[in-house]
Amino acid sequence: MRTCPSPGSGPGSNKSWPPRAQAAGVSEPDEQRRIEVLAGTGIAAKLPAVLRRMRAQRVLVVATPNAVHRTGAAGWLVGHDHDYFHDIVSNPQAADVVRGAGAVARYRPDVVLGIGGGSTLDTAKAVRLLPPTGAEAERILCGVDPVPATKPPRLVVIPTTAGPGSEVTTFATIYLGRRKQSLDHPAVRADVALIDPLLTRTCPPTLTAHCALDATAHAIESWWSPRARPSSRALARGALSHLTPILRTGFRDTTTRQRELLSSAAVMAGHAIDLTRTTAAHAFAYPTTAQFGVAHGLACALHLVWLLPFTLAELDREPSGSRMAKEETDQLLTLLGARTAAESGAALARLLSLADCPTRLGEVGVRASDLEPMFEEALSNNRAQNHPVALRKAPVLKLLRSRL
Repeated sequence: MRTCPSPGSGPGSNKSWPPRAQAAGVSEPDEQRRIEVLAGTGIAAKLPAVLRRMRAQRVLVVATPNAVHRTGAAGWLVGHDHDYFHDIVSNPQAADVVRGAGAVARYRPDVVLGIGGGSTLDTAKAVRLLPPTGAEAERILCGVDPVPATKPPRLVVIPTTAGPGSEVTTFATIYLGRRKQSLDHPAVRADVALIDPLLTRTCPPTLTAHCALDATAHAIESWWSPRARPSSRALARGALSHLTPILRTGFRDTTTRQRELLSSAAVMAGHAIDLTRTTAAHAFAYPTTAQFGVAHGLACALHLVWLLPFTLAELDREPSGSRMAKEETDQLLTLLGARTAAESGAALARLLSLADCPTRLGEVGVRASDLEPMFEEALSNNRAQNHPVALRKAPVLKLLRSRL
C-alpha cells in the first residue's frame, strides 16, 4: 500500500493533515456516546452477562490464539455463535486491518470482541469500520474519504496489558508503510471495556514496563497539550501518581496491587488523551518504532527525556495567557522527582533506568545520520502539530544528538 501524502504536498493542504476522519450523517448522539467501563479483579468473567445483555447472536473474536488460550475466552463464549480473526501483528499495517475487515464482511457479526494489547484492540476497533478493500481503506485512513456512515457491529474490548489505553479512546493507530495514521472518529470507540488486572499477570517484566511507559507518556503529553482542560489534567495527574512509584520499584516482581494501579492508570491516561490527543513524543516515537523496532511506550519515553526540559522551559517563556500554570508544572515535576524543568529529563531517565530500560536513543540503534529524516517524518505527523511549543529544526536536532 502507498503512504498518504505528506503535509503541504497536495492541493488545499494545511498544517492539520491528515484531517480527522468524518462520517457523513454522524448524529449528535454518536458524538456523545460514552463507553461503559467495567473494572475490577476477575471482571472479565462477566463477559457472558455482557453479551447476553447485548443480545449478541454472532461474535467475531479478534485475538491471537495465545490470548484466547491465556484468558480462557473460549469458555466465556459458550452458547454464542462465534468465529475468530487471529491474524494480529504489532503495529498493524492497513493491509492487516483490511484482512480483518474481510472477516467482518464474511461473518457478519453483531458484536466484535477484542482481547489483547494495544495493537489487537486497535485492530478490533478498525476492522468494524474500514472496507475490506485496500484502496478504499487507504483513502479513509488518509482522510480523503469519510468513515462509512453504516452502523458497525458493537464492540467489546478486554485489554491484557496495562498502558496503551486503546480500550477507552476514539482512535486506532494503523500504519501505511512506515507512516502512522490515526483512524479518529466517534464510531471507533468501544461500547464496553472490561478492565481485569488479572489478565496482565502473564505479561513479562519488559512488556509491563513498556506499557507503563506508554501510559506515562499519555499522562505527560495530555497534561501539556494545548487542548488540556481541568478534567483532562485531573486524569493525567491521577494516572501519573499511580505510575511513577511503580516505575521507581521496577517490574521484576510486580504485585497484584501494582497491577491494579497500572490498569487504573492506563484507563485514566487513555481517557485523558481521548480529550486532548498526544503530542510530539508520540510523533517522534512512530518513526523510531517503525524503523528501529523499539517498543512504542519505550520510544515515547526516550523522546520525552529531551522533550520534557525543552518543552517546560519554552512554556515558561510563553505569554501568560497560554503557558501552563506554575502550579501545574510544579505538580508534574514533583511526580517525576524533579525540582526544576531543567532536571525533568534526567528524572525521567532515572525512572527508565530503574525500570531496566535504555535511556538513550543510541542504545536502541539510532545514529546521527538517522536524526534529520526522523525529524522530518515526526514533524509531518499531526501529533507534532498538537505540541504546545514550536519545534524548530536546529534546536531539536541538537537535542536529539545529545541523546545518542
